[in-house]
Amino acid sequence: MPQFSFKPMTRAVALGVSAVLVVAACSGGTTSSAEPSQAAPTSTSPGASAPAASSSTGEIGGELVVWTAWGGGELTAFQNVLKPFEDETGIDVRLTTVRDITQLTINVEAGTSLPDVAFPPPPDKLVEYAQSGVIKPLEGFLDMAAYTKDTYPALLEIGVVDAQHYQLFVKTQVKGLFWYNAKVFTGPAPKTWDELLSISPPAGAKLFCVGLESGADSGWPATDMIENIVMRQAGAEVYAKWIDGTQKWSSPEIKAAFETYGQMVSEANVFGGPNTVLTTNFGRAGKPLFADPPGCLFLEQATFITSFFVEDYPDLKSVDDIDFFAHPDIDPAHAGNVEGFADSFVMYNDTPQAKALMSYLATADAQSLFVAGGGTLAANSTVQNFPDPVFKKAADIAAGAKNLLVDAADFFPADMRTGFYKGILDFTKDQSKLDSILSNLDQVQAASYGE
Repeated sequence: MPQFSFKPMTRAVALGVSAVLVVAACSGGTTSSAEPSQAAPTSTSPGASAPAASSSTGEIGGELVVWTAWGGGELTAFQNVLKPFEDETGIDVRLTTVRDITQLTINVEAGTSLPDVAFPPPPDKLVEYAQSGVIKPLEGFLDMAAYTKDTYPALLEIGVVDAQHYQLFVKTQVKGLFWYNAKVFTGPAPKTWDELLSISPPAGAKLFCVGLESGADSGWPATDMIENIVMRQAGAEVYAKWIDGTQKWSSPEIKAAFETYGQMVSEANVFGGPNTVLTTNFGRAGKPLFADPPGCLFLEQATFITSFFVEDYPDLKSVDDIDFFAHPDIDPAHAGNVEGFADSFVMYNDTPQAKALMSYLATADAQSLFVAGGGTLAANSTVQNFPDPVFKKAADIAAGAKNLLVDAADFFPADMRTGFYKGILDFTKDQSKLDSILSNLDQVQAASYGE
């Protein structure tokens, strides 16, 4: 399988992100949270039984506080990953779902207690937290030779400060996939954007379903949609400049991407119209695909979305009911660009329990349990136990890509990312305001990147 490599960007490095563009691709992704909304505590309770996995740590005991942004099926899958670790080590994992990821920053600034292990800080806080000791380097406890040998190389370029790694990657996803009900859409997969738009949905249905509601982070699903357009319409170099803060939002390339996204959320093409797009939670956006009669034909989303489909319709089967095709090309000159992301954990307290969990999560045994739970690929390139052909197909898309690019919004400064979310919501509501929206984003860009 091919391997990732990244092209460094000066502003991104200044923000604490060591690399942003994947070139000469193979497989991997970037950090993202599947459920970034409001905080909601969830006590640990193991889900369905999981196959055995070994952490090779032995009995340790004690307690371990872990924060995750996952909920629903993703949380259950994580509980299944934790169960063999708890059984072997005797460690009591106190697991809490915290969907407002700014809670970490709030606790750091207030000097209050932090979890032992949690999701990473915002990219613009990474260097500060690493150099001040808030987060701990993997080199302090992990077998880095084994970790770097098996982890997709692109991921090893992320979360690096002063030549030390701080983010431990456990899962990876492919974005920009168009999901559909295989009993409703039976035609050939469109190869180009024009072919996609020319497909006629069943009577009473729309071409697309879209849901942008996600609490304080509402709008983020459309960042992925616009990013996939930019990389295929304008190319990898423009995409990299956009992340780096040197490609203006009002430039013809970014404006064209917004306009292309606008075709998907137009009154004519989207289920329920723009107001429904704005008020529908991203996890429930695919429900009309499988309704009787169907409300739409396609939903663009990453590999994790299948867990939400099955929550809503437990009898759905992979391939028979749930399938996808790769994002169609827009400009043939930029064919082969694929977007991905990955989930990672960071150690905030240097304890034997935290080190044991981080070491366990780095193993193929642990990551195979994530994969067995469905809806994801592993960060460890040796893990291939996909529970159904859909995810083998996703891995093949990543492996066959010409360029694999990171999620741009994940690498924007916090104010820029927030502005992007708001701009998307404003544009979805009223597309006639695009010029003023992009002009405002230019101003946010200048302030965020220190111009």
